Parts: sequence; structure tokens; C-alpha cells
Amino acid sequence: MALVNCPECQREISNQSQYCIHCGFPMVKDYSDNHLINVLVMNDEKRAKNIMIRAKLELEDKEYTKAEALTENALELEPKLWEAYLIKLFVLLQVSDEKEMVATVTRPLTEFKEYNRALRFAQPDDREKLLQYNREVLKRFENEENEKVYQMAKASMNRGVTEEDYEEAAAAFESIVEYKDAKALSKESRQRGEAKKQQKVYEQAVEKMDLAKDREYGEATSLLLEAGELFQSIENYKDAKERRTGCEEEALRIKNEATYKMGMEIKGGARQQYDYQEAAKLFYSISGYKNAEILAKECEEQGKKVGADYLETLLRKRRRSKIMKKAPDFDTFNRQKPPQKHEYHAF
Repeated sequence: MALVNCPECQREISNQSQYCIHCGFPMVKDYSDNHLINVLVMNDEKRAKNIMIRAKLELEDKEYTKAEALTENALELEPKLWEAYLIKLFVLLQVSDEKEMVATVTRPLTEFKEYNRALRFAQPDDREKLLQYNREVLKRFENEENEKVYQMAKASMNRGVTEEDYEEAAAAFESIVEYKDAKALSKESRQRGEAKKQQKVYEQAVEKMDLAKDREYGEATSLLLEAGELFQSIENYKDAKERRTGCEEEALRIKNEATYKMGMEIKGGARQQYDYQEAAKLFYSISGYKNAEILAKECEEQGKKVGADYLETLLRKRRRSKIMKKAPDFDTFNRQKPPQKHEYHAF
């Protein structure tokens, strides 16, 4: 056995070898038969794959120019070698392998012609691998976009001041509800927003209570009732339920006091039965407040008395009127009186 140089790569191999152990070049003696053609085809495939191995090694060392040159050599031998197109994509993206490609590419792989050619020539199993790479890239894009939304929503929730801030954050979390703990944070944001809303309503109700202190009866009562309605809408917030009861009680007290004073004024100036009856109605409307019920009965009795006195006076006037109508008129009486006879005496 002797050592000879390979015609292709010029490296030493045994003269008994059918193929170069370094580059796969066929070492056949009879180049005229059909067997040589088959050997050359098979050898081209083997050489192409060997070149691809060398190209991958160059990629590991970040030697992208060398890797690209080797890939072109491989494609000269085997134009349908899908791995060669994949390595050309690695060179284009300046990555060493599939993992780095999936982690760094900024566009879907389907936008690259090298990827599409690799898909075209790959066998079913290899094709599925290529498709999975693209799915992973798209998933990474989705996660990156979700992370942006997540971080913005979280920042909005943390610096939230108004109900609208928390509603906006909740809506953002709900748009990525399956990402991380977005669902829980959405619920928390809405709870914070509801708390802000309740606090706002609470403050409005307290303000109306304070305003009522310096207003007249009608406006004060109206403000207190409005405040009570606001407290009722948030009755489970802080002491809203107790404040609502307080507003209603104070509104009733003011109303009763105003009614009481009006009744006293009417009673004090009453001269006719009607006046006493009006005062009695007012006192009865606030029965249970101070001595209103007692005053109502007094007004009723006083009204009856005034009414009776008035009736008696009216009857007396009517009787007197009848008597006067029956009595003769004085002038008429004098005119009807017969003339007196005068007696004359002699002096």
C-alpha cells in the first residue's frame, strides 16, 4: 500500500481507497464505465454533506465568510441540499445555529428566500423542524409584544391616580389575559378603580353634608337627601351606611323643626278657626317631635272654641237684625202719630 495525493484536495490517502477520506472524491481507476457516473453522483452528495460539516464548524467560530463560501461549494455539487440554504440564512443573520437564529431574528423566517428554499427541498421530518423554528420565532414576537403591553399596564396601574387610570390598565391586562399574571392584575386594577370611584362619591357626599350646615331649610334638606343617596350607592365603603342614616335623620330633624316653627307662628297669630286648623295639621304631621301632638290638640280645641264664639256672635247679630226689622221706624212712627189737640185758655 502506498500513499498518493487526492486529485481534489491534494491530501495524502491510500492508493487502495475508493474515496478520499478527506473530501470524498472517488478514487476509481476506470472512468469509462457507467459505474463511474453513479459513483460520482453519490460522491457529490457525500462531498456536499462533508462540506456542510466544515461550514457548520466555521459558523461556530463566527467565520461567516468562510462558511458562506463552503455553502456555495456544496450547492454546486447538490443544488437541492436544504441544509445549505439554512446555513446561508445563518450567515445572512450572522448567527451560529438554529437556537441563536430563533432568539435574535427580527422578522418571520418566511420573509427570507433562503428559509423558503430550505422548506422547499427538505424532507417531511426536516420540513417540520423548519416550520417549528418559524413558530417559535412568531411566539417570541408575540411574547415580546405582550411583555410591552404588560409592562405599560403595570406602570399605569402603579402610578394610577384616577378611576380612568385603573380602568385603562385593566383593559390592557385583559388584552393579554393569558400572559403571565395579567388576569389577576386586571382584577386588581378594577378593584383599585372601583375604590377610587367610591372614594370620589364618598367625598362628594361629605361635601354636600358640609354645605347643608349653612343653608336654609329647603336647600339643606335637599342637600342632605342627595348626600344620603350617594352614601347609599357605596354603602359598603368605609362608614357610608352610617353616614346615610345620619343624613336622613338630620334631614328629618330639620324638616320637623321647620314645620314646628311654622305651626307655632300660625298658632301665635291665629284669630279664626281656619288658622287653628292649619296649625293643628302641621303639628299632627310631625307627631312625636317635641310636644307637637299636644299643640295639635290645643289648636283643635282653640279652633272649636273660636268657631263656637264666632257662631254665637253671628247668631246674636242675626237675632238683633230680625228684631230691628220688626221694630217701627222712628220717623215713620212720628209721621203716623195723630195730631195733638191744643187747648186754649182764657187769660
